[in-house]
Amino acid sequence: MRMESDALLRRRLRATFIAVWCIGALPARAADWPEHPIKLITPSTPGATPDIFARILAEGLRTRLGQPVVVDNKPGAGGAIAVNAVAKADPGGYTIGISPPGPLVLNRLLNAKLSYDPAKDLSYISVAVKQANVLVVRSPLPAANVGELIRPEIVPISYSGTPQAVMALVAGEVDMACLPAQALLPQLKSGKIRALAVATGERSRFLPTVPSLKEAGISGIDATSWMGIIAPANMPAEIVARLREETSRALQEPGVVSKLATQYMEVVASTPEQFASTVHDDLARWRPVVESRKIQLR
Repeated sequence: MRMESDALLRRRLRATFIAVWCIGALPARAADWPEHPIKLITPSTPGATPDIFARILAEGLRTRLGQPVVVDNKPGAGGAIAVNAVAKADPGGYTIGISPPGPLVLNRLLNAKLSYDPAKDLSYISVAVKQANVLVVRSPLPAANVGELIRPEIVPISYSGTPQAVMALVAGEVDMACLPAQALLPQLKSGKIRALAVATGERSRFLPTVPSLKEAGISGIDATSWMGIIAPANMPAEIVARLREETSRALQEPGVVSKLATQYMEVVASTPEQFASTVHDDLARWRPVVESRKIQLR
């Protein structure tokens, strides 16, 4: 009986030691991270809005984390290529990504064979910034306001990136577009295109003279774009928390705020829970539109 009691005691001691060791190892893992460069995947071509934001964020995180943050452009498939690369990456904290609403919201509604599940394959870190989309037309178009623009035969045309869409608008391949304000500034200043409204319920502080869609007589639409920071699912909770904290602090740095303002981006720096709620709300907003109009990928 004594031998059995001693053996049981030894097993209990070993179990206790392992449990204490594991608990003690968790904070150390977060404290040591990162130990080498981090890859930041963006779903756009160089020079497009997500890429510009990614490079501003990468510099801010480099300063705070003490490791290079390398931007990796993976455009195509409506952002699915980039987000899939994040979803399939090792969750150890060295691959993160940037995503606008499309890959996390619209792709789920339009593509039944999506290669990743935004609800299961990703860790949501933070909605970092938001930016108003602007409804613009090429200058030769006679429409002076939104009411004169709306016609039943409008046909949507997709492009691989924002720069390509802007070029198509200026070249006359398309008559109108709804794109992030930053991407349109040179053409707006040159007079090649005209802004009819910001696609939000209220005016943008960056474009105070441009009416909102609500003012133009179209209510219930808020097409504010955002940029969220994502990571692979199963990333350790302590690294998620550290990444969110350092992202928030980087976005509050005066130099970063100034750079973002030149791109007409406002800092949000949400929590992971708020990010998940944003995606949920956008799904609820756009699902009826997609389903009622039977919109499908071609």
